[in-house]
Amino acid sequence: MRPHSWSSLVLGLTAALQLALAAKHNGITDIKVTACPEDNCSIPGFRKIPQDLNKFSRGNYVHLHFTEGQHNPHQPYEQVNFADLGTHDHPMIQATAQVLGNNNKKKHDNPITQIAVLQGQDADMGPDWEKIEGNLNDGTAYGPVLTMFVQRDPSQAPIDSIVIKYGFDSHAAIGYDRLPMDLNTGTGGQWVHLFYKRAGPREPITHIATKACILSTCNMDSSWTRINRPIMTGTFKRYLYFFYKSVPGERPITDMQLLFDRDNDKDEVIDTGVQFKNRNVLVAVTRGEVGDSRAIDNVAIELGANEIPFNWNHASFQKASPDEEVPNWNAQVIYRSGHKELPETPTLRFHNDGTFKIVQFADMHMATGPHMCFNVPSSMDCTGDINTLMLMERMLDTERPDLVVFTGDNVDGISSNDAYATILKYSRPVVERGIPWTIIFGNHDEEGDLSREEMMRSVQDIPYSLSERGPLDISGVGNYILSIYNPKRSRRPAFANFKRGGEEERNDDGEEETFEEKEKSRFSLYFLDSGAYSFSLQYPGYDWIKENQVEWFRQQSKAITSQYQADNVPNALAFFHIPIPEYDLTGPDDISDGDDDDGDNDGGEDDLRKRKKSKKQKGDDDEKDDDRLVGDKNERVSSPSYNSGLFEALFQSKDVRATTAGHDHNNDYCLDHRGIHLCYGGGIGYGTYGSSGIARRSRVFEIRSFGDRVETWKRLDDEDLSTVGHQTLFVGKKPVGALSKSGTDEMAKRMPGKSVRPKFSPERLRNEVLEGARQGGQYVLNGLGNW
Repeated sequence: MRPHSWSSLVLGLTAALQLALAAKHNGITDIKVTACPEDNCSIPGFRKIPQDLNKFSRGNYVHLHFTEGQHNPHQPYEQVNFADLGTHDHPMIQATAQVLGNNNKKKHDNPITQIAVLQGQDADMGPDWEKIEGNLNDGTAYGPVLTMFVQRDPSQAPIDSIVIKYGFDSHAAIGYDRLPMDLNTGTGGQWVHLFYKRAGPREPITHIATKACILSTCNMDSSWTRINRPIMTGTFKRYLYFFYKSVPGERPITDMQLLFDRDNDKDEVIDTGVQFKNRNVLVAVTRGEVGDSRAIDNVAIELGANEIPFNWNHASFQKASPDEEVPNWNAQVIYRSGHKELPETPTLRFHNDGTFKIVQFADMHMATGPHMCFNVPSSMDCTGDINTLMLMERMLDTERPDLVVFTGDNVDGISSNDAYATILKYSRPVVERGIPWTIIFGNHDEEGDLSREEMMRSVQDIPYSLSERGPLDISGVGNYILSIYNPKRSRRPAFANFKRGGEEERNDDGEEETFEEKEKSRFSLYFLDSGAYSFSLQYPGYDWIKENQVEWFRQQSKAITSQYQADNVPNALAFFHIPIPEYDLTGPDDISDGDDDDGDNDGGEDDLRKRKKSKKQKGDDDEKDDDRLVGDKNERVSSPSYNSGLFEALFQSKDVRATTAGHDHNNDYCLDHRGIHLCYGGGIGYGTYGSSGIARRSRVFEIRSFGDRVETWKRLDDEDLSTVGHQTLFVGKKPVGALSKSGTDEMAKRMPGKSVRPKFSPERLRNEVLEGARQGGQYVLNGLGNW
């Protein structure tokens, strides 16, 4: 039985911050609690946090749901009328309505800035707090009533992310705070902790403390905030935690360092209780005056020796001499001081010559530590992620892209016990070059210590990132759209655009242009979260892009294309990680043997086309349309066993001309299926499975003629960074409704919603298992398995 915590526990901002800063960030505007006998409660328009607050406590399934919006009092959020939901036939909706009633009459404009949880049936926090209806321990036999309260203060920075984690010593990403109460308290079930992230600066830290413990149960009273994770000291007192708190009116801490000697010029020295070679490890801090702009407002631990977050500093060891030995904890103490806004990310625009270049990095599988190499020639001097980073840098310096897209399995979850550090590691080459970049998730990213929610919010805190969480009420994290615009040019005032007689001028694209007119996109980029794994016994294997995502795409595409004349609709590309079933419509015998017949180390690039041409010359009637595919299919397509109808939505849209995926590392082809090109990026990562006879590679898309033409090619990791598979995907606008002959009969067998044969091939399963075993061994041997 876990100990009860009977005191009121309140976290949130306590110092007033500038209203203008809070207004620049999205914030959570509503939190709801549902409690249902079955795990099927949901609220339209809200994101459901999947973790059950009653885990292992034999009570109802209790979940938190939240929604967010731009902090703008002139645009209130449309709320759900739960009274209407009570008449709905769906049991999931009925359960939601029964728990919540008509408890959502009030529209909230200001985001939530503080969260509190109290015990007791009649708990109350006063008039400045709003009570969230629902018992967090609902349905349990022994647990006390837990009630959540929220506060909104327009002068304070908003809470913009909430996650739930299991385990006493659970942690979240850098920048998240933990509510120091077990939300499953008194029930005998799993420890459940709530973490939340606040946008913008926090109140200045005035006190820092440390505590070293044998077990991970280190804690202090509720006035202290425990940082994200401990340092694993390797001593008897294995877990070293840092704590901090803010006391208004006291002098803030402006600098901190680690050292051994108490004789220094710092204002205070804190003994950590940990020794290194019989010397006490100390923390020295410097204080500034009240209101000092250098004040520290956050402290965290980052594992490894990777880049530290933007606007953070490293509390390094202060050595008495360059040769002085210091502990190798495989961790960095970091702190944030003096809030700085992220550098402005430029709007995506075509160059004056009408070009825009995108580089796709697929399946990097990077780790927190140095990692290892898989499936490389025995003669190759390979050091894992270092080689992947070198190839990325060569690609960026050669192609000089306008946008970089990381298309999933960016983080190798099993070897990343600090996924934020891994994200900083793989994004460093693009950040250093000031290149806009964006991500989608794969099936391995979330297998480490962070959820999709945490990783997305972490990515958004890195310079030049354009990634978005996307709508809260559809499946997945990372469903969004980016637009590419015409080159920036001077715009005349509206009155200057009218000729005599009232005739309005038109710009070069045939669209009316005035000073007040909102700028229109000339090319669209759709990003979709394809999930990870299926939990359906009927459709086992990999996950799929859900029907609500498909419908979201349909609506967004329609909204974009309806703004244009029929002959001037901008084209579009779509990005996702797991290939949809239509990627496999190349034929069952179209797997390349990978032989490098032409000696260019491309792993058999264009081998398929040669064999198809040979078959056709021999009169093989089964090979017609041999120009449909460019590139190699070196492994079976590992697509979902369920077809959710995304391809049909893409085909019926007026804008999407091509898609690109990752996931199958050895495939790099583009397949023309009914006029939509289905492309692979080709695996770039050395820390994951591949083939010793196939060079790692990366795909490039060059959009030309202001969006009316797209060409693509791949570059190989060889001495010359060779280019292979150059092709023109399309020219001109999309011919809506024009079916190509190829693939129509086969497609009829794969209508939306129908099961398709499982694509988790035996060789893929073998690669996954072997890779996981090898990486797991490295993970433990390197000491990176200490959570």
